[in-house]
Amino acid sequence: MYFWNTNKLIDDLKNERLADKDYKNYYLISASVTFLMMFAIRFSPVVDIVPSTINTVITILMLIIAVNFCFTANGGGHGKQFLNRLICISLPITIKIFLVYFLLFVFIVIILVFSMRFIDISQTQKIFSPYQGWISLVTSILVQAIMYWRFYVAFKKINN
Repeated sequence: MYFWNTNKLIDDLKNERLADKDYKNYYLISASVTFLMMFAIRFSPVVDIVPSTINTVITILMLIIAVNFCFTANGGGHGKQFLNRLICISLPITIKIFLVYFLLFVFIVIILVFSMRFIDISQTQKIFSPYQGWISLVTSILVQAIMYWRFYVAFKKINN
């Protein structure tokens, strides 16, 4: 199993070197990560219903559009093992995106800690609080766009 090296995974998928057991393991790990993220989201309160609703609608639209693009990149109706490939590819790409997102979060926290010398932290909360839902919306759309774009690129590499 490849948790990081997307290119080796793409090569194995392209040359059909994965067994059903490998597909099963990728699915189990991907599903477990998805359930953990869903569990974590339960602790995140809905701050503003408008950005949250917009986020939900855009997420559904992006999913539909991206899956269709990926399906076409996989060869459409003549492609091979679309779902197996999608499940496998999603694991290393999701891990990479999560790591970048986490490092960005740590970087922002470090900046805020250092900036506390110059500004009152309660003022920071007052400044960002009205925009929290919109910041989450933009972040969510950006992360999804990057993720789906990487899926598409991987499918194109598999079929070239």
